[in-house]
Amino acid sequence: MKKNILLLLIISSILTISCVDENTNKSETENKDSLLSVEASDKDILERSEKISDLVVELFGIDGATTLIFNDTAIVSVIISYDQNLTDETRETIEKVVKENDDLIKDVKIAEDEKTFNEIEDILSELLKGKSYDDFVLDINKILDRNFK
Repeated sequence: MKKNILLLLIISSILTISCVDENTNKSETENKDSLLSVEASDKDILERSEKISDLVVELFGIDGATTLIFNDTAIVSVIISYDQNLTDETRETIEKVVKENDDLIKDVKIAEDEKTFNEIEDILSELLKGKSYDDFVLDINKILDRNFK
């Protein structure tokens, strides 16, 4: 009799544990899938930003470039070469390069000050570490509110 009760307890425990584990694994998998899609989206935006920066820095007179994409706007901050100026022609070239290489970009903001460059670099660094764009919406809007030529 004791063996039967013990056997019954063991079987019921195994069944209970296996059911709980199966449900837990299912919900964990669903959560991981939803997180991956958000992270993949952010990663995609970061890759687009990097591509734009790489193209802009190859232009004559540009020593450094960093780009932050926010919605359909690209904020491009550049470091101009020594004895060079950011002319209207250079601005038009940057805008053309950005729009030709990213169909989702409708507006291009171009900055040449070191402060904006560093702020964008700091935001991109945090995004690469896994932080969400949502954490930086206020900072990005502050940058966008500046006067760009």
